[in-house]
Amino acid sequence: MTPVLFLRAFAAAAAAALCACQAAYAGRPMVTDDATIADPGNCQLEAWTQRPQDQTEYWAMPACRVGGWELGVGAGRIGPDGAGAYRSHMLQAKTILRPLEKNGWGLGLTIADQYRQGHGLSGDLAVLAPLSLSLLDDRVLVHLNAGWSRPQATRRGGALWAVGTEWAAAGPLTLTLEAYGAQRAHSHAQAGLHLDVIPDRLALDAGVGRRLGRGGPERYATLGLTVAAPVLR
Repeated sequence: MTPVLFLRAFAAAAAAALCACQAAYAGRPMVTDDATIADPGNCQLEAWTQRPQDQTEYWAMPACRVGGWELGVGAGRIGPDGAGAYRSHMLQAKTILRPLEKNGWGLGLTIADQYRQGHGLSGDLAVLAPLSLSLLDDRVLVHLNAGWSRPQATRRGGALWAVGTEWAAAGPLTLTLEAYGAQRAHSHAQAGLHLDVIPDRLALDAGVGRRLGRGGPERYATLGLTVAAPVLR
């Protein structure tokens, strides 16, 4: 997965209705992370826009496999189209504790920090353990996430969770469905599709989601692309 950016998605969708981030991975457009990283020497760029009800987000996140880690640095613009928008940045590191095999399972570890420009590196810190299951010869993938986050605004730590599935529907098309949330925050559900235009090199994605529970639907939509290539070999 491309840097998962689970925390990015929370800042993007949960706070404004993703992080994420986010896997890539249980990749774009999913918020749920997976237990995979880029191949050795490979780099990728994820770029996406997300539109909640009253603001727009633009993000770009390059990441590269360095040794046993996938390291990513992202930048985004969040807010209304006029005055009031601000820039945000993301640092992320992800490794695999158990590789995911066909009809087996895998486990990873992701550490991410998202911080607002001008506020130093003290941001929204998150630690996440993605567990992935392969079914039907990789035609169906199930991802379970458990983790912890500490938002900069409150300095109060809490649990993160997510569950999602990917289904290889036909040829280059993959359909996704997921739900995710955080302690003392709203939960969300999202459905999406991922299209491999050039296998392992170029992919397009789209998704729609909404907040669950009380307080109104707060729907959002997202569009993105992922470009990957061997760079560090």
